[in-house]
This record gives sequence, structure tokens and C-alpha cells, in this order.
Amino acid sequence: MKRKPNYLKHVLQWGVLAAIVVTVLWSTFADKAVDVEKYCPFGGLQAFGTYVVNNSLACSMSMLQIMMGLVLAVGVILFSKLFCGYLCPVGTVGEAMGRVGKKLHVQVEIRPGSIADRALRVVKYVLLFTILYNTLSSSELFCKQLDPYYAVATGFKGEIVLWMSITSLVLLLLGGFVVKMFWCKYICPLGAASNIFKFTWLLLAAAVVAWILGLTGVEGSWPWIIGATCLAAYLIEMIKLRSCTFPLMYVVRDAEACNGCGLCTKKCPYGIRVQDLGKVKHVDCTMCGQCISSCSQDALQFNGRRSLRWVPGILTVVLFAIALWLGNTLELPTIDEKWGDYEKVENLTTYEMQGLQTVKCYGSSKAFSAKMQTVPGVYGVKTYVRHHGVEILYDPAKTDTVKIQEAIFTPTMRKYAMPTADVPTLRVLQLGVEGLHDRMDMVYFGMVLQKIEGIYGFTSEFACPVAVTVYTDPSVTITEKQMAEAIDARELIIPMKEGEKTIPMHTVLKSFEWAEEVSREEFAQVMFREIEEMNGRFVANQEKWGDDAAFPKAVYEMEFPSIEKPLIRRTFPYFKSFLSCQDGITSLDFVLRDTVPVMRLHYVKSMWDDARIWKEIFQAEKWTLRMADGTFQESAPRLKFTVEGHTVEEPAAAAATK
Repeated sequence: MKRKPNYLKHVLQWGVLAAIVVTVLWSTFADKAVDVEKYCPFGGLQAFGTYVVNNSLACSMSMLQIMMGLVLAVGVILFSKLFCGYLCPVGTVGEAMGRVGKKLHVQVEIRPGSIADRALRVVKYVLLFTILYNTLSSSELFCKQLDPYYAVATGFKGEIVLWMSITSLVLLLLGGFVVKMFWCKYICPLGAASNIFKFTWLLLAAAVVAWILGLTGVEGSWPWIIGATCLAAYLIEMIKLRSCTFPLMYVVRDAEACNGCGLCTKKCPYGIRVQDLGKVKHVDCTMCGQCISSCSQDALQFNGRRSLRWVPGILTVVLFAIALWLGNTLELPTIDEKWGDYEKVENLTTYEMQGLQTVKCYGSSKAFSAKMQTVPGVYGVKTYVRHHGVEILYDPAKTDTVKIQEAIFTPTMRKYAMPTADVPTLRVLQLGVEGLHDRMDMVYFGMVLQKIEGIYGFTSEFACPVAVTVYTDPSVTITEKQMAEAIDARELIIPMKEGEKTIPMHTVLKSFEWAEEVSREEFAQVMFREIEEMNGRFVANQEKWGDDAAFPKAVYEMEFPSIEKPLIRRTFPYFKSFLSCQDGITSLDFVLRDTVPVMRLHYVKSMWDDARIWKEIFQAEKWTLRMADGTFQESAPRLKFTVEGHTVEEPAAAAATK
């Protein structure tokens, strides 16, 4: 009898590919970023590997990816390579290219089990080892540099190496055009990983060896374990071309019903000789069901049961749904670090905090850990970037939660505008606000206050709750109800170029009290304190030209009101680094003149003049930066200067104190 095609396979394959195409096109035309590797199981396996080896996750690696990878592994062990047969977009394209090549009669057959077939299979294991080694060494996804799917989906604008991506794309398209399933059989590193999962006893042996080496304190053994596992898997595949105990689901051929027509072999995407096998446990089998659909004698069934014909496709959907649910429910820490003699400390306690907006990736997690390592009594940190949460391991005998909160907190000073001369005094509002934990909390809180009419700026200091001083226009009425509605809002909407961004907020107004008024000049002085912290002396230049008697100095002054903007202040250290590389520039400081910040460069008079300073420093086409390791690096200017300054003479004694 004639069997129907496996419609579920085709719907899933082309549905996934269509969804990817639509998403990428929508992202392109809507100018909105999209994570093209969000559901990538191979990225998830690498992410899990970095967690096991390095106890950390990189920014681009998510729990959803990890669960996709782990569920794929479980699926391969139990049910075979369902992802490859039903969902993988690269496999779908490779299969389509093979059909086109066959119709045009340009395909070259590499017979399964031939010397060429067995030799070519080593390539995917070499790639797998290379990718895992580089990823686990750097905690960044090395596979993105050569993944053809990632390159195309990002429009070749992602973290790619161009020649690698183009080579991979050629191997996928041209290779599949000439040789059936060329990429999947010989090149795909995920295919190699899936085959290792099929060789489950080998995988378990590698895990046991790694565990024993870990117990014995052997460090740095993981490259050898991965290399040996890849080599052993290749040898098993080359010699046997089949798995043994696992997977538990496979195609069974009824020899009595089979008429030996060979149609099943012709329809198999991988050219497996199904007609010669009793149980199809070939390493290439993806349970796609093409052989079953082609059999007119009803001689082929999954596990020998006709009722299971649609089960692999259904299992694929179920496993994907389970991975989605687990990925959105569970979370591994981005970093899990301990330091000092924590093993010798008794009664260590864990303090949990949520909503730390600063903790948003691997890099910021490492920065948070570095900050906590300076706090006496703190011995460890775990971070969870999805929920911006942390767990801090500390000794209650040496510190407490209040001191930890104070260490995390960043005092903030924010000036929105300078009152005009017709506003001689400002009203001062003292607030107590809960939920202001770290620097990003203060950034978003500043955006909340900026939306309220009549506020010129604010400062914050650590207290329980945080003490916030707000400077307001006396002609504008600000009520406690109005302030509470703004501060207690559960989310902040930030306009963006590509739309709006919603930030969850957790601040609560606890107290509201008016204080004494201050003058306009006093407000300017308060806000100037943060600018003064950017003063600096250039040590190397001071050693060469610091003697005022031998090298008389002058001061070049420039009004620089934009230095009060947070973005300019964050960029300014680059300019200071550039100045430190200029011969004869010995120091920089700021003064406040009539409420306007003025930047002053102290320089050797015989080496510079106003015209040269303006041209070679403030209008320089390139900046030479002094790096932390003592090396130098060229950079495009990070700041633009539009208003020229001028030189003022300064007494030598005064200059020497700068």
C-alpha cells in the first residue's frame, strides 16, 4: 500500500525556517534588535560547558539556551537526533539543496561506510573540539565566528570572522548541492555532539573521569577529556557507524514483510541502507520517518509499532516546549565565586538581593564580584542576570547586611539645569526612598525625577532608607502625593530610537520633608563637588617638567559646562589619558566661575601656545591613549570641543599646588 508523507516533519521544518525569515525581516525593516541565537541548543551546550568548567556564564548565554541544549541531549539519548530531523534550519536548507542537486543530476555519491565517508567524518569532531576549547577558554561563543546560520541571520553583521562564515556557507550550500547532507554528515559540530550523546556509555565514562579528576584536585584537565571524547567518538563512528544501547527509539524493519525494493534507502536523506538493517541505529538517523513513508509493504515502523509513527514529531514539539518552560523558570548563576579562607569560616550566611539593575551581564557580574571582594567579611558572590539578583556569602561576625548595602550603593549627584539669575534661591526637599540599591537604580531614579517640573537636580547618600536631597524651583508647587505617584510607579518607560523600553522599578517613597532654602550659588557649588573629583596630575609628565623654575608654567582655560552631563563625565577619563601622553602637559583641574565649570590645562609655556593647544589637543584627529598595562593605543576622539579657550598667567607657587 502507498504511505502518506511525513507531513508533520515538513510542517515543523519549514515552519521553523519561515519563522526565522519573518523574524529577521521584521527586525530589519522595524530596526529592532532580535536575538537570532536565542533558541540555539548548541550555544546552550557551550554555555553549560562554561558553567561546569569556569563556574560562570557569559553575557550572550542564557538559561533558555542551556535548557535547549540539555533537553536536546536528553532527547538524543532517549529518542535520537530529533532536532536535526525536525527543527534545525541548517539541516532543512542542506536537505533542500540535496534535492535540487539530485534533480539537476550533479550529485556525487559518497557511499555510506566507504573510506571517503569514514575519513570525512573526522572533520566535525575536529570542529567540535576547536569550538569547545575556544568557548570554554574565553566564556564567549566561538561558534558564532563560523556558524552559517548566525552569519546569514545577522546579515553578516554579527560577531563573525568573515572568511570562516563564508567558508561555512559555501560548504553548506555547495557541499549539499553536490553531496547529499554534506554539512550534516561531515561538518556540523552539533551533529558530532549529538553522536556523542548517542554513544551514551562513552559520555558517561568521560563524565566519571572528569568527576574523579575533580575530586583529586587535578586542574586544567578538561581539554584532554574533551579531546579524548571526540577522538573516541570518531573512532566508534568510523568503525561501527551505529550506536548500541541508546537511543531507546529507532526504526525496526520487518524482514518478512520487506520485499527488498530499496526505496527506503533512496528516500533516506542520509542514504542509510535501511533495507539491509533490522534495527536502524545508524549514527546519522534522525528519526525523520522518510523511510517509513516510502515503504509500500508496511515493513518499517518506529520500535516496530505502527501506532508510533507520529510520535517523533510530537516528541520534538513536547521537548521544545519543556525546554522553553524550564528555560523561563530556572536560572543558573552567571558567576559563582568564592575567595579568601571561606572554608575555615564558621556560620557563613547568605544575603539575597533582587533588582540590582547594574548586574545585567557577565562583565557587570565580574565587576560586582570585584567590588564585593573589597568588603571585609564578604567571601563569595553569585549573580543572576535575568532577575538582576545576587547572593552574597558573608561572615556575620565581621559585617552585616546594612554594611553590604552601603558597599553596593553609589552616592549620586545629578544636575538637570542651572537656575537662571532670576531664581536666586531654591527650595530643598528631603526624601527617604527605599529600593535604591546600586548605580543603575540611581540612573533610573534620576530619570523619574527629571520628568517632574521644577526640579533642578538632586543628591543621594546612603541611609535606611536612602536620603535624597532634591533642589526645586520655589515658584513650582511639588506635593507629596505627586512625588509618591512618580517614585512608587512600578515601571519606567524610556523612549528609544527603535521604540520604548520598559524598566521595572521597585522604589518606594518613605518620607517627604521640606528643608531650608539654598542660594543659586550654593546649589552650583554642591553640584560642582563631583566635577572636582576629575582633577588630575600626570605623574610621568610631572617628573619630566614639574620643576617650575626650570619649566615655567601657564594655564589654558576653557568653559566646559557640558562636563556636568553624565555621558561626558564617563567619557572624560579617555581625554585625561590622551592629555597624559602630551609632552609638557602636567596637570588638569576644574574651577567654578559664576556657576560655570571651567577646565584648566597646566602646561610648559615654552612648549605650547594657544593656537597649538587648540589644534593639536582639542581638535586632534586621533587620540593616543595610555592603557592600564603601560601600552599605548590609538583611538578616535571621544569628545568634541567647539569653544576655544585662552591662556591665563598664574603665579608659580599657585601652579605648584595644582
